[in-house]
Amino acid sequence: LTIRDGDGCTNTAETTVVVLDKNCTDPFIFIPTAFSPNGNGKNEVIEVFGNSIDEMELYIYNRWGEKIFESFNQNDKWDGTFKGQLLPPDVYGFYLTVRCLDGTIYAKKGNITLMR
Repeated sequence: LTIRDGDGCTNTAETTVVVLDKNCTDPFIFIPTAFSPNGNGKNEVIEVFGNSIDEMELYIYNRWGEKIFESFNQNDKWDGTFKGQLLPPDVYGFYLTVRCLDGTIYAKKGNITLMR
């Protein structure tokens, strides 16, 4: 907003408005089903997307049921490693539980394909 008075003096003010989407369902809560952490700068990590997430739990497992990644923070991203080592191309299972800002619970399980 810019205001000009009768003497020609101006003053400017700015504010940011954030609109939170209260939808706590697909496609408003989203986790990709494939990624390629190969260093090309595209699809390098797995992350959970959603504007209304208050709390979350994400667990990723290898084909033998070993937990290889867990997160309780939406800002955490999985880069396809486990204990500092690159994991091979494979299909990994995930469990995601989200509590949205309105208290709604969203849960999803599925597979993530790691491609190199």
